[in-house]
Amino acid sequence: MSEFELVTVDTRTLPLVQHLRYRVYCAEKQFAMPGADHQARMLFDEADQLGVTFALFDGAELVSSAQIIPVDPLNAPDKFAVFALAEVLPHPEASCVIVSKLVTAPERRGSKTLGPVMRGVLEFVATNQHRYIAILAETSMREFYKSMGFDELRGGIDAAQFGIVSLMVFDMKDERHLSGKSLAGWMFKSLFTR
Repeated sequence: MSEFELVTVDTRTLPLVQHLRYRVYCAEKQFAMPGADHQARMLFDEADQLGVTFALFDGAELVSSAQIIPVDPLNAPDKFAVFALAEVLPHPEASCVIVSKLVTAPERRGSKTLGPVMRGVLEFVATNQHRYIAILAETSMREFYKSMGFDELRGGIDAAQFGIVSLMVFDMKDERHLSGKSLAGWMFKSLFTR
């Protein structure tokens, strides 16, 4: 029986997240990631200082994590230039978060771990009154994000170590979520009726 608990990462849990990121990006997918320490089997990311990271535990086991970085689309740091938010968002003056380093332990994929993480992301976005969630989606994840209510605003993006990805954007004011017609709106209806 699963006992999921979503926590905000701190200095005690960050090393576990860094190890999980290494397992997924470096060991499994063989991406050449900046910040990878192959000896320690950790993937360090300076962007952790720019936002918040959530970690999903099943009992004592870390199964998934996601990094959430608030950005001003009109003045996003250069490291997020690949998103081109000022050019693609319908309302670039509205606030946005970038979801990055969304990883799940290989042996736990398909085990309903993404639901609690997405709920945490959506709660953060709703509580802090951000409008958009932006994510770069690999080909294998596009259909899932579409079902959740993300729209593909740009495809064919060469995102260095990740290969060709698509920019997927979730609009908190989209009628599909408010009416429960998207998967996110149906699963997390209370977040859209605040």
